[in-house]
Amino acid sequence: MTRISVAIGACLALGPAPVMAEQKAMTAEARIPADLHYLLSTPRGYEMSGETYPLIVWLHGGDQGGSEIEKVRSSGLPALIEGGRDIPFIVFSPQNPSEELLYPIEKVKAALDEVMDRYRVDPSRVSVVGYSRGAFGAWAMAEQYPETFAAVVPIAGGGNRHYLNRTNEKAAFWVFHGTDDEVIPLSDSVVLYERLKTLKRDARLTVFENTSHQAVEAAALNETGLWDWLQKQRLASKPTP
Repeated sequence: MTRISVAIGACLALGPAPVMAEQKAMTAEARIPADLHYLLSTPRGYEMSGETYPLIVWLHGGDQGGSEIEKVRSSGLPALIEGGRDIPFIVFSPQNPSEELLYPIEKVKAALDEVMDRYRVDPSRVSVVGYSRGAFGAWAMAEQYPETFAAVVPIAGGGNRHYLNRTNEKAAFWVFHGTDDEVIPLSDSVVLYERLKTLKRDARLTVFENTSHQAVEAAALNETGLWDWLQKQRLASKPTP
């Protein structure tokens, strides 16, 4: 049996060399459409003014995704605006097209760029605020687009702490969570906050006692000082397009 195996091996060795698979270098030409539904509001006096304004990207929670834009009005920052709250920002509220998946942040960024081209936005004063699934999006956008956001406000969400070193050193973070969150554990926010402090980022953490996942959204948006804090955040001045 040994002699037969050796003979077969010798015959194979003398046969034709195997054809190597060819790998061609290619470039994709596909384009990602920014086909998102969104709400947009401008502050009082916008139409009569020639000034630029700060902008907030609002990323909603998981129960408002899909294609019915009216769902986005039901809570969070859009609900405050619907209720008559005067928000001194342009507010861009894109709808997650999926009811199950995380925000497609590339599409959100493309739509944000379009809004910034159409409206008088101060590019040094753009913030992202997200709740729950939207907070995951806020963390991801801060990491993926560090030159865009002066302030990042994740409410009851989590993210990838290993990429926080990519965030802008000049950006400010205010993280919110509730102690009784039964959906996203408080530890998810704590780990990210501690990583930011290790990186010497401007970061603060507010933990609401006896507060559930559902209740922390309103608690954060009604936090004393949040809006003044957002007004003050600014990256280095960028040239106006």
